Amino acid sequence: MAVTRSMAQRPSVRLPGNQVEASRNSTQELKDYYAMLLIVFCMILIPIWIVKYPGMVDYPNHLTRCYVLAHYHDNPVWQQRYVLDHSPLPNLVIDLIVTPLLRILPLMVAGKVFLSLAAALYVLGCSAVGRAVIGKPNWLALVCAFTFYNSQLLFGFVNYVFGIGVFLCAFAFWLRIRNAMTPLRFFLCSLLSLAAYFAHLSSVVILGAACCTIALLDFVRDRKIRGLIVKLAWLASPILLMAGFLKNSATAKTIEWSTLDGKLIKLLAPIRSYSMAVDAGLVIVLLVCALALRKGCKVHFAAVVSLVLFALYLITPDSISDVSAIDARYVMPVYLLLILSIELRWGRWQKAALAVALAAMAIRTGSITADWLTISRRSEQVLAMGQILPQGARIYAFMPELNASKLDRGFIHVIQFWTVSRGADISTLFALPGQQPLVFRQPPCDGPEWEKCLSSYDFVWTYDPPASVRQDILRIATPAVIWEKVTLWRVDRKAVSSTGPQPDFGLP
Repeated sequence: MAVTRSMAQRPSVRLPGNQVEASRNSTQELKDYYAMLLIVFCMILIPIWIVKYPGMVDYPNHLTRCYVLAHYHDNPVWQQRYVLDHSPLPNLVIDLIVTPLLRILPLMVAGKVFLSLAAALYVLGCSAVGRAVIGKPNWLALVCAFTFYNSQLLFGFVNYVFGIGVFLCAFAFWLRIRNAMTPLRFFLCSLLSLAAYFAHLSSVVILGAACCTIALLDFVRDRKIRGLIVKLAWLASPILLMAGFLKNSATAKTIEWSTLDGKLIKLLAPIRSYSMAVDAGLVIVLLVCALALRKGCKVHFAAVVSLVLFALYLITPDSISDVSAIDARYVMPVYLLLILSIELRWGRWQKAALAVALAAMAIRTGSITADWLTISRRSEQVLAMGQILPQGARIYAFMPELNASKLDRGFIHVIQFWTVSRGADISTLFALPGQQPLVFRQPPCDGPEWEKCLSSYDFVWTYDPPASVRQDILRIATPAVIWEKVTLWRVDRKAVSSTGPQPDFGLP
């Protein structure tokens, strides 16, 4: 009896102790995980806040448009050049956030706040999806968070990257509540889908594809049509907006497809930087780490969504009319959902491999920071050329050749800041109908007979133009200031007039 009693007592004493120990371990793991997540987030913020002009190609153009929007009603000249478009466009997030911020913050600070918010959504979204998929914090979310600096961001597609963050947060929320939908949760899902729509069209398309894939998997298992409808009905709001947008923008479309090389290069989006050596080294390190991490790991259902998005990537064209890199929008979600669907089996080698992967991604972020500092200094040199510009000068900007240095590709858009400092009118501002809330009253002159365009401009800006173009410009303009491969030319109106009758492009 004594032995029996002792044996009976042993579980009653040890079981709670084991539970307490397990609870302590779990709590400590959570603390360690979120501490690391915070560290990663702070590292991501460093390049944004220490660099004056972050090296994202399109970013200065977007910021300048926000500045014009914020001061549109105070500037009669801009009211003559542009008209406001209040349509519910699926590409508005930077305009909706930065424009009101300019009432209280300087332009560059407002832009950094926007980028910080995009980074926060991206990091939290990676963490939330990882936890929703495997039921606990997924340490691979730390690696995913570092991919905030992907090639799409470096090209300046800031609305798209912000939209990916919105997609991740919305998808994670829906995964957790899809089987217990209430009116409040339905309403919240609708709001999140609208946020995805207004961030970027690709965000809501990817959200719809991901949710439909999971809902269909649930339906195959449960065979409940009512449950399928309830899980997806909240997508009606963005679908209606999207249908109206596509109807209003229905025009003759030209479609171009990526080459095989192009498709393969786009698949490098999570790791591409400004240095091929850094990219190649990172690929090798991450592949070795992946081999070490895969042993004993478990892959969850979200991997199916990754496969669906990859199939959409393969069948989607590169461009439709003037919208480019359409297929590339699927690449980051493909990687993120695939990685976040993996539940690791923790061992000594797995922990070491994760540490190495995080260190490699941190080094890449440091490399990008160094390159951004170089780009920022060079951008300041280009902007200094604008000191010769009279107030309100009109500038025709030639797009640089595709082989331009990666460090210099943003020059075509950094000169948009002359709109802020000199009130300049630059032909390459993003203000196109159906794409931005600010639209040119008369489209900027462009096309094969570009010389005729110069009758409405005071200056021409070029970056290392072909010799034939340079010769043509020399006939009608003279260099006003030169810095390395960048030239600001002063247009000779008499020389332009002598080339023949000039069209009226409606510019003030």
